[in-house]
Order: sequence, then C-alpha cells, then structure tokens
Amino acid sequence: MSDSSPQNPIEQLIALASAIDPIEFASRAVEASKRTTESLIQILENFASTVDNLNRTTTRINSLLDEVEEPLRRVMPQVGNAMNAAASLGEIATTLGELTKRLGPLTTLAESAGGLFGFRPPKPGGGATSSSPQTASE
Repeated sequence: MSDSSPQNPIEQLIALASAIDPIEFASRAVEASKRTTESLIQILENFASTVDNLNRTTTRINSLLDEVEEPLRRVMPQVGNAMNAAASLGEIATTLGELTKRLGPLTTLAESAGGLFGFRPPKPGGGATSSSPQTASE
C-alpha cells in the first residue's frame, strides 16, 4: 500500500488530539478572561466617575437654585402686577382718547358761551394781551 492511503480513524483522532495543546488553550482562555475583567473594571470606573460628576453638578445646580429661587418668588408677583398695570394703562389711554373725541362739541359750546360773557380763549402763539374786562375798565 502507498502512503497516501487513508489511515485508520482512530489513528486520525489520536493525531488530532496530539496536535492540540491544552496548556496553550488554557492560557488563551485565561488571557481572554483577564482582558474582559480589565475592560469591565475600566467601564465601572468610568461609570463611577460619571456618577460622581453628575452628583457634583446636581449639588451646584441645587445651590444655585437655592440662591435664586427666593428672590424670584418675591419678584414675580410684582412683575405680574406691572404687566397688568401696563395693560390697564393702555386701556386708560384708549378711554381718554375716546373721551376727548366725545367732549369736542362740548368744548366748542363752552368757548362760544364764554365769548358771550366777554371771555376769549387764548390764541395759539398770540401776544400777552389781557382778556379780562377788569383791566380794560381801569
């Protein structure tokens, strides 16, 4: 028989088993578990650092809110009142504008009636003439 003839399956199994080095596989498994453990520890350290940073940030935000919250609580009602007052002033200005429009004819009537008694309304840009009848009689 030639050397290229198939070997006995048991001989093939023994040849494969002899090619396997259990110590090498064990060392590879230990190295892989060591790397995994180191990575897990690094992840946990990063997570702990992140939580610590969040705690410090939360403490700073809480202290800032403690300083700002009380003055804001005191000021906000006045701000609301000021906004309401501004709206009220707008309504008052509108009402006064309507009142002057409605009193226009009454003003004309009062000027005419004053003319009957010798009172003359001052002329715009006019001189300093006296409009009272007493100065003319003296």
